[in-house]
Order: sequence, then C-alpha cells, then structure tokens
Amino acid sequence: SSQGNRGQISYASTKAGLEGAAATIMKEAMFHGVRCSVIHPGFTDTPMVRAMGSDYVAKNILPYTQLGRLIRPDEIADAICFMLANSAVSGELWVDAGWHAPA
Repeated sequence: SSQGNRGQISYASTKAGLEGAAATIMKEAMFHGVRCSVIHPGFTDTPMVRAMGSDYVAKNILPYTQLGRLIRPDEIADAICFMLANSAVSGELWVDAGWHAPA
C-alpha cells in the first residue's frame, strides 16, 4: 500500500508524502486531544485490483501475501473500526496480509 512498483514513481512519492503529512499531523494534533491514524490497506478485492486480471493477480500478488488471497473489503473496514474503537491506539496500521514485511 505504500511501495510503488516499476513505473509508479508518482504513486510511491505521493504515498511517502502522505505518510510524512500524517506523522506531522499526529505530532500536532495530540496536544489538542485528537488522534490521527493511518490505515495502509494491501491488495483488496475491489474492481480496481480485479481489473489487473486474474492471471496477473495470481502470479504477482497472491504468492507474496500471508493469506494467499486478496483482502476482503470488510477486513479493511474491521481494521478501521478497531482503530476507532480503541482510544489508546494511534499511528499506522498495516492491513496488507504481510505485503509490507519489516526489513
């Protein structure tokens, strides 16, 4: 959700910019009792991802996820609800089935 692929410099740059903006908002808003959280969704079963074609998804996406399948939209919604429901949670949550494994 934050890493660009070949030919996606604009995508990767935009995502990096959003991460930087969110980090700054988090630091500024905490003094006003406001939480700022960022959800990083992975490849989700949406028309946009399906438009890549089932062969492409099967070859280039699914083998690199822990689930071996696309993430369901309701799983992304569950993550959002988790962050909203728990007032002690802030920051970033990766909902990407292991796509963004730490280095």
